[in-house]
Amino acid sequence: MAITLEANYSKKLGLPQYSSHQYSITVRTEVSNLSKIEAASAHLYQQLQEAVDREIQSPGFLPGAEPRKVVPFNRGGTGSPPPAAANNNAAPTAAWNCSEKQQGLIEKLMKENDIAFESLDELAHHRFNTGLKALNKMSASGLIDELFDTYRSKPKGGGNYTERGRRS
Repeated sequence: MAITLEANYSKKLGLPQYSSHQYSITVRTEVSNLSKIEAASAHLYQQLQEAVDREIQSPGFLPGAEPRKVVPFNRGGTGSPPPAAANNNAAPTAAWNCSEKQQGLIEKLMKENDIAFESLDELAHHRFNTGLKALNKMSASGLIDELFDTYRSKPKGGGNYTERGRRS
């Protein structure tokens, strides 16, 4: 007797200007043995999650925005920094809009991975149409997820992040 197993994974991201985008995948398969359902389910979930995460990275059209270009991270040493940026990881003195924990985690990731503030600020402008310090909590969370995905690092202590850097 074949058992039909249907798995769906969906993710919706909030974007600037009250916009969002969503991507979903559904797969239907047959499992021949009842004892294999748990393993098949776990395998499907992992595959679907990876596929959705890979595909949802480009938000496409945003209302009132020009098409976006991909901006690579400047890991320091690849070109000269602007004259005002003597310390690549030094952030301008304006207040941050995200939570203090998010700010601390972003600054920690910048330091650990030698990411220049200006590079991350430019990335924030291209991804969220606003500067790094002006990111709201949702956008900052998206940036943190992207940093974890890019650098494949785990937070050390504290925080409620899973091994892939996603919030649980």
